[in-house]
Amino acid sequence: MLNRKKKLHNKKKRRSIRLELLVVLVFVLSMAFYVTSKLKIHSMNITLQKEAQQLQATVSAKQEEVSQLETEINALQNKTRLLGMLDNSVKDNQNNIYIIDVQ
Repeated sequence: MLNRKKKLHNKKKRRSIRLELLVVLVFVLSMAFYVTSKLKIHSMNITLQKEAQQLQATVSAKQEEVSQLETEINALQNKTRLLGMLDNSVKDNQNNIYIIDVQ
C-alpha cells in the first residue's frame, strides 16, 4: 500500500513537472513572438517615417513650383507688362481694342 502511494505520488509529480515545462515553453514561445513582432513593427515604422519625409519633401518642392508659376501667370496677366513687351507696335484704342502695326 505504501509503495502504491509512492508510485501515485511520483506520477502526480511527473505530471506537474510536465505541466510546468509546458507552461514555461508556451511562455518562452510567446515572449519570442512578442520580441520578434515588436522588432518587425519598429523597423517598418522607421521605413514608413523615411518614406513620409521623402514624400513631404516632394510635396513642398511641388508647392514651391506651383507658387512660382502662379506668380509668373499673375505677372503675365498684367496688361501694361504685356504692352511693354510689344514696344510701340501695339496701340490701345478705348482700353479694349488693340491695334498691331505691322511694318
